[in-house]
Amino acid sequence: MMWGNADDPVKRWRAEMDQLEQERAEAKAQMRRQEERHERSLARAGAREEIAELRGDLATLYDTLRDVITATSDTLRTLGDEARTQRTAIDDLRLQVAKLSATPEAKRAFQFAREKGAGEIVDLPEFLIRKAH
Repeated sequence: MMWGNADDPVKRWRAEMDQLEQERAEAKAQMRRQEERHERSLARAGAREEIAELRGDLATLYDTLRDVITATSDTLRTLGDEARTQRTAIDDLRLQVAKLSATPEAKRAFQFAREKGAGEIVDLPEFLIRKAH
């Protein structure tokens, strides 16, 4: 800013002071901008570190989940195989029982202790006789 005649020492001094004030304001603004840039770069670096850490945690979780799913799948497959084996064994036993119970010898071979032959009872136990009367 010019305050009048440039030859006047007071006017020159004011002009120089205005110039210095303007330069100080520009320097402060530049320092503020540099400080803001520095803070943004620090924030970006912190965000990048946090993102990298989160990605590592996510990879660990994926690995753990994969291991759990694999173990669960193996366990279920093993249980299924065992169940099939047991069903096959039970079916074989049923078939053998059906074959044995279908033969006439099996029907005749089984008797209760008090039976004579063809299902005739020799005598009833005493406690059953009293209740029957």
